[in-house]
Amino acid sequence: MLSKEGCRARQARLVARLSEANIDAAIINHPKEIYYFTGVIIPEEFPGPPVLLWLGADGWSLLVAHTDQGEPCVDECVTFAPSIGGTVTPNLREVASGLIVETLQARGLKAGRLGWQGESLPRRLAVAIEQGIGQAPEWIVIDPVLADLQEVKDPDEIDLLRKVVQVDLAAYAAAEEAMAPGVNELEVLAAAQRGAHLAAGEKVFHDGDYQCGEMGGFARDRKIEAGELYVIDAWSVYRNYWADLCRTFAVGEPSQVQQSVFEHIKGFHDQVGEYLQPGKDGSECAIAMDAYIREHPKLADVGLVHHAGHNVGLRAHQMPDLNKERGGKLRVGNVVSVEPGAYIPEARAGVRLENMYLITEDGLENLSPYPMELGVHA
Repeated sequence: MLSKEGCRARQARLVARLSEANIDAAIINHPKEIYYFTGVIIPEEFPGPPVLLWLGADGWSLLVAHTDQGEPCVDECVTFAPSIGGTVTPNLREVASGLIVETLQARGLKAGRLGWQGESLPRRLAVAIEQGIGQAPEWIVIDPVLADLQEVKDPDEIDLLRKVVQVDLAAYAAAEEAMAPGVNELEVLAAAQRGAHLAAGEKVFHDGDYQCGEMGGFARDRKIEAGELYVIDAWSVYRNYWADLCRTFAVGEPSQVQQSVFEHIKGFHDQVGEYLQPGKDGSECAIAMDAYIREHPKLADVGLVHHAGHNVGLRAHQMPDLNKERGGKLRVGNVVSVEPGAYIPEARAGVRLENMYLITEDGLENLSPYPMELGVHA
């Protein structure tokens, strides 16, 4: 779980940004940001239980939620019952809104300028906030501020990322065990999901690209065939943090072309340290990757057909991006996926290899040291 020290530090950084912008308080309501700042995990399924965090520019915090499990890192927490006798209350937003009005009025909270999550705050909760503070404030969108804060990972976040990477790698090990000509793609996925749950010690999300002989796509009711390359871009989520990795496996004995393309794509990871450096733009890595891929005679006219990677954390894709069309300045504390890939019919269908790297003051740390070998899965 995220630590109280980490949550307090993140709240302090947001408070500083609020003060710089002359914003009186921030309203946080997305489950991911609630977890990021308070350490409380809120279900994300829509519509889900409503939740609201008030964080004042003075540093005082209030959480209104259906649970206080995990000892929320706030000054005050007010809870409501999301169900009666096991039956979910159908009008949870009305229930939560009434409690928000009552609580804000009782605390005498005011705000002339109020920061809010433009991507997620429901109108009903916004109305309740205005009723609670007794005024219509100036609403300031703070989504870019939150995204900027989340680009650089704190130590407790890195601990969770290390854990979820291990969960994802356990899924790969299980997938390899299941992989053989004639095995259904859904069986490979099911084995990987079981491996992920057992490695996490709890139910987790695991999915990804599990189509054999294709560039990508979800697992199908289809048997994998000898001679194909199996590109598995696997995703796991452990306590809200993502792992996004990719490996490519040979189903049966690999051909000369398959082995050659694999070794070439793998080779880019040996030079990735030249591009993942603080102050560099992520687009430089993507441009260099495209040029490198084209050095292989079979790939000269193909190049890189997708992004080169991206920052990873609370969400699978964060900025900065490694993209020929869009980059962003890299910083110490970024956890960045790098995924060179190329696809040609002769290779049935291609190779993609993805690691997650932590940018430190001393260079890169590979968080995903799982073998990059085609192997023979027969």
